[in-house]
Amino acid sequence: MTVKGSKITPMRISPHNPRAQVIRILVLVVVFGVCVVASYFVGFYQIHQQQAAQIYQQDSQQQKATNALSQELAQLRTSADIDRQTIEDLRQLVMTQKAQMSASERDLRVYKDLLSPNAKTNPLGLSFGVFTVSPLKETGHFNYSLMVQKLSTKDADFNGFLEFRIIGQQGGKSLQLSLYQVSSQVTVPSIPLSFKYFQTLEGDLTLPIGFVPQTVELVVKPKDKKSPALVSAELDWPTADVKLK
Repeated sequence: MTVKGSKITPMRISPHNPRAQVIRILVLVVVFGVCVVASYFVGFYQIHQQQAAQIYQQDSQQQKATNALSQELAQLRTSADIDRQTIEDLRQLVMTQKAQMSASERDLRVYKDLLSPNAKTNPLGLSFGVFTVSPLKETGHFNYSLMVQKLSTKDADFNGFLEFRIIGQQGGKSLQLSLYQVSSQVTVPSIPLSFKYFQTLEGDLTLPIGFVPQTVELVVKPKDKKSPALVSAELDWPTADVKLK
């Protein structure tokens, strides 16, 4: 006779250790916290990288735009400088041509006087050649050039003096300035002349503030100052709109 009983399940007896359970729980919490923090930093890094890439792209675009504008501005400045230089060159060319034409007209009058049977006041045919005035960079400063020449074929040297005066307006009043008053290179009212064919006078001059030059009065006198003038001329000031402010 066989007796049947309940099924026996094998069991393992483990000692009760609450401390180990607490440690396991703490480990799980720490691991979870580390994962959360790591996920946060990974997400933050990715966002930062995207923002950095966007900022770099924007900076690159702005830099390209800035370079393009700078290049365009440089081109405009170059074109403006070229235009100003071209205008100045043309102005100087026109002034030079006018000065040469005026000198030719004066020479023609002197030649006519030499051919006249009554030519006694200017027997050597003294004449004023090309007269130019060029403004310098500093306001009110100019460079001038004047040629005094002998048109007669007489083989004789000329010795005399030149009086050079600038006529203009200042403060609504007429004003006359001798060259020695506005040029440090000239120290006397009567400039000595000594030449066989021609003599060129060159130098710098500085006009007073507010002075507007209009004409230049030139007078050549012989060495004997008591004798009358040999030749005189009143020339237009070669430049316009030079009032100093």
